[in-house]
Amino acid sequence: MRNCLAGALLLTAAVESGAGELAYEGTWVTTNRPLDGTMTCVVTERGDNQRRGHFHGSWQGQPFSYTVDFTGPPERLRGRAVIDGADYEWTGQMTTGPRGSFTGKFWGNRYNGSFALKQVR
Repeated sequence: MRNCLAGALLLTAAVESGAGELAYEGTWVTTNRPLDGTMTCVVTERGDNQRRGHFHGSWQGQPFSYTVDFTGPPERLRGRAVIDGADYEWTGQMTTGPRGSFTGKFWGNRYNGSFALKQVR
C-alpha cells in the first residue's frame, strides 16, 4: 500500500501535537488486492469544514506518508488525492471524544477499500 492508500490514505502510535489536531490510529484494508495494514492519521482543523490529514504508517516493511485535504462536516467528509500517480476519492465520518473514530471508504484507479481508526488523543 506504500503506493496507494494514504488518502486516503492514506494509521503506529501518534500523539496530538497541538490545538486543532486530533490523532487516530487503526487499520486499512483493500478489497481488490490483499494490501491491509496499520496507519495513523493526524487531522488538522482548518476552519469552514476544511481539514488536512497526515496519513502515515508501514506497508510490507516500507514506510508511507501522505497529506490529504478534505472537506465537509464530520459526519460527511469527502476527499480527493493523487498518490504515487494514482487518483483516489474517499468518503468518511469522524467523531471525537473518549470513543472517537475516523472511518471511511476509498476508491481509485489502483485500489479500493476502507479504513477504521480510533482516536488516540
